[in-house]
Amino acid sequence: MKPRRLNYIGLVVTGSLMLLAGCQQAPDNGNATAPTPSATPTATGVRALPEAEQLKLAFRTAYGADGAAQVREGDSDVINVKPGRLVWMGETAALLSPGANASDCHACSGALAIAYLKPQDNGFEVTGKWPTLVRGSGWGAEPEWRVTEEFTDNPAIYVESGWSGQGYSCGGASITELKPDGPVQSERVWLSASNEGAVDETTGKTFGGEPLSNLDGKIVDIVKGKSFAVQASGTAKFVERYEYRGGKFVPLQKESRLSC
Repeated sequence: MKPRRLNYIGLVVTGSLMLLAGCQQAPDNGNATAPTPSATPTATGVRALPEAEQLKLAFRTAYGADGAAQVREGDSDVINVKPGRLVWMGETAALLSPGANASDCHACSGALAIAYLKPQDNGFEVTGKWPTLVRGSGWGAEPEWRVTEEFTDNPAIYVESGWSGQGYSCGGASITELKPDGPVQSERVWLSASNEGAVDETTGKTFGGEPLSNLDGKIVDIVKGKSFAVQASGTAKFVERYEYRGGKFVPLQKESRLSC
């Protein structure tokens, strides 16, 4: 009886090993998956260059110089620009070149020059220029700017600037959307206003009889491509609203309480 049991067990084990070996040798062609080709096309021409080289080449193409150049629009002031940043919108590149005004007078402002370019062979061709569309504050200084995608579907340039004189001051922002066919600047967004410097300490009012007013605004409730609000605080609290209409942001109120 014992030999029979051993032989029976041996047959079962042997059969299992043979079956396992057969499974391991069987090809599994039905589950074979062909490699997926890359969905990202290989950059060619000027797009294949490092970003720093693209910026250098774009500036040279737009202004005929390396590192620095002078621009002006009509009879406007002379602006000394330098390479800043190259922003791509599809097959169009926007060259942003910040610059200080050649004059440092109170009313003179710097600018962020914009040039649009398209790839041509291994270089660029210029399709449009807006040397002084985006301005800064006074004293000839170049604007403090940044590129943002908070407000619009396309990248936009955001710049805050202000003005002061005879005790009054105010400030606001410009939003310039870099659309593929050209930049579009929204109406000014007012952010602050004060008459503190014109208030008489004895009367607590200005010479025109106005009470002290100190207002600061903050952009809130941004709905990209649709609207945003400015929340004002200080000597008064209120909200002003802006909506995207006709390709740019416009104020809903007839006159801003934060303007000069």
